[in-house]
Amino acid sequence: MTMQFIITVLLSQILWVVAIPAGAADVEYSISTNVTHYTRYRTLANGTTISENATIHDGRFSENWQYNDTECKWVMSYMPYMSSECTEYCEADSYNWGYRYHRLRYHIKLSANGQDVATWCNNFKARMMYNCGVGNPDFFNCNSGRAQEWLGLRTWIVDASIGQVVQKIGINLRFDFSPWWQPRDAMHDCVRSAIREATCAGTIFRSGLRCIPTMYISPSGSPEFDESYVPPASRCLYNSEVPPEAT
Repeated sequence: MTMQFIITVLLSQILWVVAIPAGAADVEYSISTNVTHYTRYRTLANGTTISENATIHDGRFSENWQYNDTECKWVMSYMPYMSSECTEYCEADSYNWGYRYHRLRYHIKLSANGQDVATWCNNFKARMMYNCGVGNPDFFNCNSGRAQEWLGLRTWIVDASIGQVVQKIGINLRFDFSPWWQPRDAMHDCVRSAIREATCAGTIFRSGLRCIPTMYISPSGSPEFDESYVPPASRCLYNSEVPPEAT
């Protein structure tokens, strides 16, 4: 799976289009304040507890929200394709309270499509909280901290307005579910939905979009485009058992 993703990303880097650059930012979202620390909070219909002060008028915490802002016109005209990799593992090193109370560590990598990184990360976090029915994650790094911007996710384009080649940066994101998460599918469905909803409407994911266990290897002969469900690992893994880049 990882090798196939890298090859796809490398191929995408040779995409040359005429475009106007969208803003890109290095974003830090390492959060220590839990949503329950706010003096005012409310519970949504899906059970998510959110800060009333911050989200009472926030449309992202509602059904059927999909990002389709002004920048998406450029994205869909010039870079409507994206490569994605979404992996997770239950960390056996954390806690000792049973399967559901170990940290569930997610790692998401998306090739550049021209969207503003800060906006995408904010939108993803909001949709992930809503879709998955969880509060503010206590660990969330997007292109910084333990998830530094990865050069391999960049895409080069030609900016006709300045007559130069410019780069668009991709998204490297790590975040945790702690302490609660659903062992049935390790939150695969709700995280996948949040990725799609934070990405411009109409974007095509080259190899499909799904979340899989970190150690999963696609069977020989699997189709290049694959969105089939893969169940989570049968047990939690110690950090020494997973590749260093996944921890």
